[in-house]
Amino acid sequence: MPTKRKDDKQWQVTPPETMLSTPIMNVLTSQVVCKRSEKKMDFYRLDFSSWVNIVAVTKNQQIVFIQQYRFGSGQIEVEIPGGAVDPGEDPLKAGVRELLEETGFSGDNARIIGKVCPNPAIQDNYCYTVLVENVEKNSDQRPDDMEDIDVFTVERIKVLKLMKDGSIEHGLVLNALMFYAMTVPDFFSEE
Repeated sequence: MPTKRKDDKQWQVTPPETMLSTPIMNVLTSQVVCKRSEKKMDFYRLDFSSWVNIVAVTKNQQIVFIQQYRFGSGQIEVEIPGGAVDPGEDPLKAGVRELLEETGFSGDNARIIGKVCPNPAIQDNYCYTVLVENVEKNSDQRPDDMEDIDVFTVERIKVLKLMKDGSIEHGLVLNALMFYAMTVPDFFSEE
């Protein structure tokens, strides 16, 4: 089985330069040389903070979902709570914080159940999946200034249908739900 490794013998990379800086990301560039082909090219990287997605499960096996407008797709998306990890913040704490801010829900036994690099070809950040159990609504939402979030719950047994029928299109949300499915015996046979 292949293992992940740093291959610095085959690639020569200049220190990155910032081309554009925005409140949510920076665009960086480096010149990259492939020693095998001796070709060189400017590569670009989107420098984001890490992110978290939260699978929040109630005592009655309902999963907390949200709907919110997404500029990229230009539509309202069905998602699970999530957001950015603040600089220096622990991803687990960020997940618990984002869940409370976006939904007003909190719970116990919070833990990280997965981690992915959203697009290693052009990004250097991670997206963590946080599972929080026995959640209940115990405060008001505290959305950011540019968030308008509707909160609802779905029976766990019906989540697979939402995944299959295209109701959920957000790739990182689908990924988080797959991490969750791996923690639930017979998740895929519960329809």
